[in-house]
Amino acid sequence: MLEELGEDGQIVPVAVGGRTAPAPAPADSLRFGVVAGPGRFGKVTFSSQAEQVHFLREMINRYAANRLIREKAIDIVFRWGRCPPKAKLCHAITIARWVQTHITYVNEGVETFQSPVRTLTYRFGDCDDFASLEGALLRSIGIDEELCALYWRGMYRHIFDRARIPVPGHGVRLLPLDATLSQDVRTLPNPIAISIKRGDNPRVLVV
Repeated sequence: MLEELGEDGQIVPVAVGGRTAPAPAPADSLRFGVVAGPGRFGKVTFSSQAEQVHFLREMINRYAANRLIREKAIDIVFRWGRCPPKAKLCHAITIARWVQTHITYVNEGVETFQSPVRTLTYRFGDCDDFASLEGALLRSIGIDEELCALYWRGMYRHIFDRARIPVPGHGVRLLPLDATLSQDVRTLPNPIAISIKRGDNPRVLVV
């Protein structure tokens, strides 16, 4: 069990896959990660990179109910983005654009999974931190989303968030919302297509 600062400034427990982390693996292990919240750090050993992706999924689901995350999402779509009510397409793209323009990408030595609140507070992170913040913001206002992890050359090398927007009579529209790219996220650049064009031949894990 890990702990971090909750939305009211109190230390609260954070479950990690329903178990207490064992002794950490070496720092250069692909299966080693640090979970960081505003209050404390915790070291976790994962059985695989795929388990790391599923951990991020659990974290997004948990923080979607966080009051600070929901309040920020509402502020972004209505005050910053001036979207109309019920306009999920506008809401989703506006949230991604806010993340792209307000969060700074920073490389990591040891893989660190920041909570969405920490990323929101300190305004920096890498691709998994961007994705978890976006995902929590989207879900907090009722927008379905999914994580897409790209695997090539023997490991998962990138992850981004994709919104699922209902289109009456046409099913669901998938919006790639990768705020780490240099292209304006409002043009919906697709990291999967970019990776294929580059010759990576990626496999994609969607959770």
